[in-house]
Amino acid sequence: MKRNIFCTAIATVLMLGLRPAVAGDMFAPSATAPIWSGCYVGANTGYGRVNADAIDSPFREGPFAGPSNVWNQLNETIGMDGNGLTGGVEAGCDRQFDIGGNAFVLGGVIDFSLMNFGETGTSASAADTHTSFDLDWAASARLRAGVAASDMLFYVTGGVAFADINVRAYDRSALPPTPGVMDVSGGGTETGWVAGGGVEWRFKPNWSVGLEYLHYDFGTVTATGAAIDPVGAFPRYENDINADVIRIGLKWRM
Repeated sequence: MKRNIFCTAIATVLMLGLRPAVAGDMFAPSATAPIWSGCYVGANTGYGRVNADAIDSPFREGPFAGPSNVWNQLNETIGMDGNGLTGGVEAGCDRQFDIGGNAFVLGGVIDFSLMNFGETGTSASAADTHTSFDLDWAASARLRAGVAASDMLFYVTGGVAFADINVRAYDRSALPPTPGVMDVSGGGTETGWVAGGGVEWRFKPNWSVGLEYLHYDFGTVTATGAAIDPVGAFPRYENDINADVIRIGLKWRM
């Protein structure tokens, strides 16, 4: 639901920015409108939410490998949601192109954000089995494309994302109620994609403030390893990791 609200908001501001200019339109370019060409550095802060679904998957190694041997229940999903504040820095460059009386802006940006998200989930079929994730930071290298309307810039953005993600699954109780004891993990620096959009206001010649929404997707991060008991078992939990962040940023334009 929150993701739909974010996307609708971004689509609205982009439609406003891309509509044709007419005489007397307050968004029409003027001789005093700022030129968006140039480089910038900035800082941002915001709020993010991470969704991680840990799927109990068939073992792939050892004598217990196969679709009929799983830790608890085939394809059980343990859902986890973590949220909190974000903060980071960014740097980029833009180039403005004036075509047919409209100002289009293309550019690139890199950023780094501290996030410190984490959560623990519990199996619905065995209360002593747990999964967890931690996402400590995220970075991205993105392209931006948009339209400038006087001192406003409306844009979409997308590119490659990186994050420090660690996942874990553990069960420290032997029979009953579960078939063994495990403590397995995985992750590290993961690669994915990021896309979003935003709006930026040039309130002074060298300063701008903006509101931005980003959706990150890091695919599957797997927690696996040798079980403590029984020997030869390799439990496997595949974690589908994605995040949504909305943030406000301040940029100094050179």
